[in-house]
Amino acid sequence: MHANRQPRAAPLAATLLSFLLLAATGAIPSALADQDDDAERVPSSAGEIYSPIQRTFDHQPALPGGPRRPRFRSAPAPNDEPVLLWNMKQRLQSADPFFRDMKMDVYLRSQALGRDNAGAPRSAAWAGGSAFAVHTGYLDNWLQFEAAAATSQPLYAPADEGGTLLLTDNQAEVSSFAVANAKMRGFGQELVLGRQLIKTPYINPQDNRMLPNTFEGAALVRQRAAASTFDYGVGYLWAFKARDSSHFVPFSEALGVPDDRGILLAGAKAMPVEGLTVGAINYYMADVLSTTFAEVDWIVDAAPFQLRLSINYTDQRTVGADLLGGSPYTTGQLSERFAASYGNATLLFAASHNASAAALAGPFGSFPAYTVLDQLDFNEAGQQTLVVGAAYDFSKTITDGLKLQTRYGWAWGAVDGPTGAPLTRQNEFNVELEYLPTAGPLKNIHVQIFYSAVELPGNPPGETQQPQVRGIVTYLVPLL
Repeated sequence: MHANRQPRAAPLAATLLSFLLLAATGAIPSALADQDDDAERVPSSAGEIYSPIQRTFDHQPALPGGPRRPRFRSAPAPNDEPVLLWNMKQRLQSADPFFRDMKMDVYLRSQALGRDNAGAPRSAAWAGGSAFAVHTGYLDNWLQFEAAAATSQPLYAPADEGGTLLLTDNQAEVSSFAVANAKMRGFGQELVLGRQLIKTPYINPQDNRMLPNTFEGAALVRQRAAASTFDYGVGYLWAFKARDSSHFVPFSEALGVPDDRGILLAGAKAMPVEGLTVGAINYYMADVLSTTFAEVDWIVDAAPFQLRLSINYTDQRTVGADLLGGSPYTTGQLSERFAASYGNATLLFAASHNASAAALAGPFGSFPAYTVLDQLDFNEAGQQTLVVGAAYDFSKTITDGLKLQTRYGWAWGAVDGPTGAPLTRQNEFNVELEYLPTAGPLKNIHVQIFYSAVELPGNPPGETQQPQVRGIVTYLVPLL
């Protein structure tokens, strides 16, 4: 690692400038800007902080981290957000609901990332891409189809600087027919068959690069209209496409297991009183791994303050023929968080405590611990982690939609699970700037800039720092 070498800012600046010019000049039609993947959002209050179980089984749009398209009423009204094919939308209002309620969207995204890896070659890339998504209305009120094709193309990608997850390891483009499914509803249930996006604590889109994780399988959940106080889901998933891959592979391949194994999952959550969510979910991969996650999340309004108390626990163990390397073992993690907000300011304190038998495995999405930061998951065996953070919404003092968040995490006690040998300490500092206006000519744009710095105090001199900067611009063009 070159200690005096900083991530290049030029690709990021060019990305932000190009999208801002398109939006300001009206070259792209406006859309309602919002983000569905709360893990990447800067909170305006304690109630907006992400909690995994609260969002479990929620429907995911084709690009979950992008702006959400507005929901039309049964017929478009003059004050609805326009679509590019507005005249066609109006003509379809007398058609069968299968066509009348059809939606087509183009998602545009660009991201630049530069990281000076500690003790390894630099990682850097700038990518641009899009996703085209279509979903129909319901045929005879029970059958709906959804499809999305997505791509991430290299704009700046030095051959020897891979590892950003924006592209493949060798800096090649990523393209995939990522979503293709049929949804059937009836008797209060929804069954989705095919390639789809799944939102659960350990299997989720992890949409913090160019493309999200997507999954192939069958999933049954309660119909959304009936899921306000009690929700559940069961499914079997047999293939997984990572953020930096064009291909679907068996779930077991991501864990280094040559045998073809999928994942059986089942869970439920309840909202017995306002602000309280309680739930649990199990993921079972035969002869490989069983992971159980449970969480209690409680939002308390105590005007003028809002408080949030959360605790979750993961139990993870090898099962059956113990095909996973290092088997057999049983490990786990306990994570707690307290957050409080007053006005536009939010403070949080979080901790996690890992068992020492083995590191937690979770290659199918972001980790659900409250201590996860931009670069580190803090999932090593025996690791103890403390995170403090603060966020502020500048919408009322500087400009609409401008938010800032900073966090710092300390971790110690990590060991190599099989041998018990101590590992180096890890610390990480994060700053995130978000611009997500709700009105005006730029209301359809979402800009995020992240700076993070990992500290590895036990490493040799010159390999103790790992700075990273990345910026994302996401835009939605509603076609129909």
